[in-house]
Amino acid sequence: MSREPVALAVDAHPRISISSRSGRVTVVAEERADILILEGAGVADIVRDEAGQISISTGNGSSALELRCPRGADVRVGTISGRVELRGNFGKVHVTTTTGNIDLDEASAIDARTVSGSISVGRCAIKCRLSTKSGRAEIRHAENADVATVSGKVSVDASSGSVNVKTASGSVAIGASGQNDVAVQTLSGSVTVRVPRGTRPAAFLRSLTGKPRLDCEAGTDCRVAVSTMSGKIEVVPG
Repeated sequence: MSREPVALAVDAHPRISISSRSGRVTVVAEERADILILEGAGVADIVRDEAGQISISTGNGSSALELRCPRGADVRVGTISGRVELRGNFGKVHVTTTTGNIDLDEASAIDARTVSGSISVGRCAIKCRLSTKSGRAEIRHAENADVATVSGKVSVDASSGSVNVKTASGSVAIGASGQNDVAVQTLSGSVTVRVPRGTRPAAFLRSLTGKPRLDCEAGTDCRVAVSTMSGKIEVVPG
């Protein structure tokens, strides 16, 4: 159903749980002291538990939900189908959806999972865990990244910590810190790991087809372990 905008008072560190059967979910974190559920949101139920968590449900129908919340809020979203967008800077974020893309700007910790859909993350300060069966998984910057896919491109543009990727098919591109470990396991697809110039990695590269390429002097600065059945492997400075 549709309703006028609803403002909800929140604690100093708000925790929000959102459940939606079908429809786009948009959450914007901004400088404010309350939660504002915007006009047009098909909200069926709003519950505040004894611990202060606010749970918002859109019911069994298909309806969009858009709300504004304070920066740094912890947000949990669960949907069956529909795009999930989180704009702004959040605390801990947990998103699960069956079908639908997930787009996140920035959070301290992220756990995002979809069966059919792509995941895009701007920045994660601590730990970024992504899982998708069919769709891209993209991270622009994360402290530590753990990515699992079945099919789809995986890219981690920059990481200041460790990176672990497991995929069946699809290219993998990682911008590593040069000081922390990188591990990639794939059945088919090219793998490129870029380390800062001057880095001397301990490289363990294994491909059943093709000769892995190591364009760096070997050393012990970090460990780069990549294995694939078919596909090229490159560890290059850049």
